[in-house]
Amino acid sequence: MPQEITRTQIEKYVVYTGPTAESFSPTMAGITYPDPAYEILVYRRPLCVFEYVLSGRGHIERNGSILTVNAGDAYILTAGTYHHYYSDKVDPWTKIWFNVSGSLVQHLLSDYGLDGVTLIPRFHNETPLTRILDAFTADPVHSADKLAVLLHQYIQELADFLANKVPINPTALAIRNYIDMHLTESLSLDHLADTVSLSRSRLIHLFQEVYHVAPYQYYLSQKCKLAQSMLSRTTLSVSAISTQLGFLDPHHFSSFFKKQCGLSPASYRKLHTAPGNFPT
Repeated sequence: MPQEITRTQIEKYVVYTGPTAESFSPTMAGITYPDPAYEILVYRRPLCVFEYVLSGRGHIERNGSILTVNAGDAYILTAGTYHHYYSDKVDPWTKIWFNVSGSLVQHLLSDYGLDGVTLIPRFHNETPLTRILDAFTADPVHSADKLAVLLHQYIQELADFLANKVPINPTALAIRNYIDMHLTESLSLDHLADTVSLSRSRLIHLFQEVYHVAPYQYYLSQKCKLAQSMLSRTTLSVSAISTQLGFLDPHHFSSFFKKQCGLSPASYRKLHTAPGNFPT
């Protein structure tokens, strides 16, 4: 039977109280504030834990070794494993975190090559988990669909970072990060250029020079990948996916998807969802 021991926790957290599914079930999100006595010991908990250290240090004991995590580091503690993690006594951590379970999480970690990864050192990006906590706080009852999208984006960003896809040019990276974090919105090149204080033509040239693709085409491509994952990995209706991705209506979404992927959303889902994985 799963067991958990928790000692002296000073936290601000939100508990999800809405409907859950076997494929995706958010549980809690929050921030842990500095406390030298903070300690959690977990045996086979069915949750996956995503955490990011905002300041200070902590330690993770797992698989017979101890990892020290510092400010700017991200880490993942997968479901069903033993892990013991605690604050540094001298410089205790502040960390932001998200706990979630379900087959979708495991599929995404596997698809992006993160199922065996614990520590992502020097990630230096608290924004993805901050967005998750903000969405959780704003609506702890009906936020599951939005949280699934935000978690997918976070996992993709972690995988890209580990694959050394981060370019030397910080402005190009800022452009890509902004696109990646706004896939569920309508983006214009003019707005994107204003965001990074470049002219439209300079933005296009810089992004294409670094990533070998035009920025708007990159946006469309990433949005399509997100739609594909939601169609094959969740039970959301086409209409619900359309809304989550920021389209005006399902017809607009279907036209976009068919143009990008060559199939209608319904046809893609039928071809790429294993029988029995998700109810219709």
